[in-house]
Amino acid sequence: MPVPAMSLADHLDALLAPASPAQTVPPETTRPAATAPKGWEPGVRYEPGGSMLVTAPAADTPPQDEGGWRARVEELGLAVPDGYRVRLVEARHDPAAWHRDAQGEDAVTRPVWRCRYLIEPTKPGWASAEDLNTLIRDVMRRRRRPRTAPERAARALAVVYADPQAGKVGRDGGTKELVGRVAERFDRLEDHLRDLGKIGRAPDSAYWLDAGDCVEGFENVAAQAFTNDLTLTQQIRVHRRLTFEGLDRLATAFPRVVAATCGSNHARVRRGKDAVGPPEDDWGIEVMSQIADAYARNTDAYGHVSFVTPEPWRDSVSLDMAGTIVGLNHGHQYARPEKAADWWKGQSFGRQPIADAKILVSGHFHHFRAQQLGAGRLWVQAPTLDNGSDWYAMRSGEVSQPGLLVFSVTADGWDDLRIL
Repeated sequence: MPVPAMSLADHLDALLAPASPAQTVPPETTRPAATAPKGWEPGVRYEPGGSMLVTAPAADTPPQDEGGWRARVEELGLAVPDGYRVRLVEARHDPAAWHRDAQGEDAVTRPVWRCRYLIEPTKPGWASAEDLNTLIRDVMRRRRRPRTAPERAARALAVVYADPQAGKVGRDGGTKELVGRVAERFDRLEDHLRDLGKIGRAPDSAYWLDAGDCVEGFENVAAQAFTNDLTLTQQIRVHRRLTFEGLDRLATAFPRVVAATCGSNHARVRRGKDAVGPPEDDWGIEVMSQIADAYARNTDAYGHVSFVTPEPWRDSVSLDMAGTIVGLNHGHQYARPEKAADWWKGQSFGRQPIADAKILVSGHFHHFRAQQLGAGRLWVQAPTLDNGSDWYAMRSGEVSQPGLLVFSVTADGWDDLRIL
């Protein structure tokens, strides 16, 4: 007899009827196998440059050589191209992995090894002469993209006035020669500012960094009593007036000027070779204080000039110059210039004034030196402005060349370093 057709109501009843228990249990052949830990699922990931990272299924033992590695990769149906090799890059032992030996069987715990292999070119793609020539040609033909006009970052000029030692007589003369030398360097400073403006790197603020030893003094060694051409008060007067001149030029050229100094050995108040009083009892610090008092009397002309001197019982300072911390010390704190890095490290560990400095400027050793330290820090040893250190030349044969050190600072670091 023909089977009567099901009505729409019959179809609906069949769809809504609950499934029988037999229908809710999947057959043994559809039960999922034990899964690998996250990140270790078997598969292939294609890397830039044509390499392939292969994660193989778990195995009882890892292959021991490239032949075994290649076999494991090829078991996945991957063919290793000519000019490529297979390399084991990661192997992990899993002592309690779930494993199902065959479909329908229960999963058991058994130690396995999980391995990853890299299929990579035997030689880099650019290793041939033709490819290398192409690479160089393409790079050299590349043209710089037109620069946009970003917001101009703050830029500060550092002028390092180090070791003039007013009153000292040496191979390069006495006070007359010192004053002439300093005046010439101030003229070169104006030329340097003009050069920076021409290349679009004109600073918007200036920092006068007096690195110490402003006067020769009489108390360091006995020879000073016979090799000086000025009395102590005259030495201080010459230094004060030279500093007035330098700061006046900066105050005329910049809307913001900061003048800083530090303690030193020649300028320290002494009785014989012994220091008298705390570290800030220093003629260089006193002269800077005198100039600050004078400028405070004329805020219309010098209200934009500020002054920084060491804190009590300290002889070094730090300044924030356009977003970069710059430290200033004289250098007499260590016996040799080679020890500057160790001294700086100790100061940072002890949280002293220059602990956070990215650039350290020092004097004392009468020659220029620059050395990168740590992660992007810079130590700059400034040249001298004095009349020469003949005793050192006789002992070592080295002759210091006088000069005024200048460089620029931004939040990204330093540039435009010159000796004028």
